[in-house]
Amino acid sequence: MRIGRAALAAIVLGGIAVSAGTAWAHGERSQEPFLRMRTITFYDTKWSKARVQPGETMDLTGKFHTFSEWPRAVNTPESIFLHYSVPGPSMLKKEAWMNGMPVINATSTQLGGDYDYRMNIMGRVTGTYHVHPMVNIEGGGPLVGGGEFVTVEGDWSNFTNNITTIDGTTVDMEVHGQGRIIGWWLLWTFIGVFWLVWWVRRPFTRRLFQVGVIPEEELVSSGDRTLGIVLMVATVLIVAIGYVTTNGAYPITIPLQTGRMDTPELKATTEFTPYAHATVKARPVTAVYTVPGRSLGMVIEVTNGSNRPQQLGGFITANLQFRDPALFPDSRLKVKVEPAGPIAPGQTVTLSVDATDAEWEYQRLAELIYDSDSRYGGLLEFFDADKNRQIVEVGGPVIPSFEGGATALSGGGKWRPTTQYK
Repeated sequence: MRIGRAALAAIVLGGIAVSAGTAWAHGERSQEPFLRMRTITFYDTKWSKARVQPGETMDLTGKFHTFSEWPRAVNTPESIFLHYSVPGPSMLKKEAWMNGMPVINATSTQLGGDYDYRMNIMGRVTGTYHVHPMVNIEGGGPLVGGGEFVTVEGDWSNFTNNITTIDGTTVDMEVHGQGRIIGWWLLWTFIGVFWLVWWVRRPFTRRLFQVGVIPEEELVSSGDRTLGIVLMVATVLIVAIGYVTTNGAYPITIPLQTGRMDTPELKATTEFTPYAHATVKARPVTAVYTVPGRSLGMVIEVTNGSNRPQQLGGFITANLQFRDPALFPDSRLKVKVEPAGPIAPGQTVTLSVDATDAEWEYQRLAELIYDSDSRYGGLLEFFDADKNRQIVEVGGPVIPSFEGGATALSGGGKWRPTTQYK
């Protein structure tokens, strides 16, 4: 499973944090930087509503990119399941779509691909929850995008989740089959407790220390063997009778679906060009993370293969979106690009990109310098004069610097970029 258990542990820790209070909610921060920067990058995430009633739906939409240079420690996303992350069964997923196709089952993705998604989610239990998009990778565990608070308000005591079956029957999934479930739990609990009491009522501790010392016949009596055989036969009979009666009560069933669907490639439009169709190319030269300045500086060689001038206007990584204030004055996170301005068609330039903010520490992304391979990853946003956007993947080694004022061009003091990176 490789990283699956680690990723699952991160989600569990995040879920524990979600149950504590309002400052807690960002469970995605518990995942390692390389998981958030170099596996799946969520962007353009939007929540259609911040408040819903029980039974009312909202849309969670956005895009995600599968990084081409996928970490070797994580299973590749050949089979994924699109879902969302909230604490407990507080909301319900009614529909899910990827690139215009309904994704009921698991689906496949390609490295370096961009995927548009939409999930229709229904409020259920009253409360305020941090809602995240999430992609579950077979053998790799869940990867979580950024979250926002959504409040389910109102009385949910009369909440219903009605569906119509293939034979036209309407059932409420909240209580459907509840009696059978409770009955089976009580039955097996009774049998289990009876079996434990049978052994504990006898001098259990004394016999425990006699294992391997005295003959087995003196530890297990004929009555013990008889009871074991009776319970074994009873278990087989109970399961067989339960199967027959259940099959008779519900003759029309559909088995759990295990097939895998193939998601079509996200097509390029005038307004948005995914990485697979991008005409702008970017090659990383070097990168430095300055610890005192909380800054990631990158030197990138960019070639504009389009027929229009293109300007680097943003850098997306691990649910953070840094943008050039000249193009997006209202952006909370800023990126500085030198030399500034558009890149002419056919031109190749070397850009210095600086993304500085305390979010690197707050989101625990500064720990990327302690990763075993110390590499960064993200998406560059290029815009033409009409704000049409191209997404370009970038990533490579990052050099830590503990000197204030260091940049990717200065190399963090004594270190300098050399021709080996060109």
